[in-house]
Amino acid sequence: MRLSAKYSEAEVTPAPVLEVTLHPLMQQTLKLTARVDTGFSGSLLVTIEQYLKLGLQMYEEPEKSVSARLATGVAVPLRASKGILPLGSERIDCPVYTTPMLLFPLLGRELLNLWRTTLDGPKKAVQIEC
Repeated sequence: MRLSAKYSEAEVTPAPVLEVTLHPLMQQTLKLTARVDTGFSGSLLVTIEQYLKLGLQMYEEPEKSVSARLATGVAVPLRASKGILPLGSERIDCPVYTTPMLLFPLLGRELLNLWRTTLDGPKKAVQIEC
């Protein structure tokens, strides 16, 4: 199966984004526009507002000590929970992370490496093959 998306033109340098729907263990859902971020090694990073709106704090994994390293080199702690990400006909159980410092959702390599992902900069297009 193939999914197509466009780059976001909301930034000075257009960025690849993918529309996804997140389920916290199939309770309620939230549609997100997540930036495709090959620099983020995790799965899905959402804003603290989105995390709390979905009640993901109810499914946190406190034994997991996870942190992210910003481009500046500073390490920030991440809260970790569980979610389900339907993408096409796939339903992916994945960790969902948050930090108060995040401005927009990120879709990282842990998920991108499950698919064939093509970023076509000149056409400002994203292709995901499941």
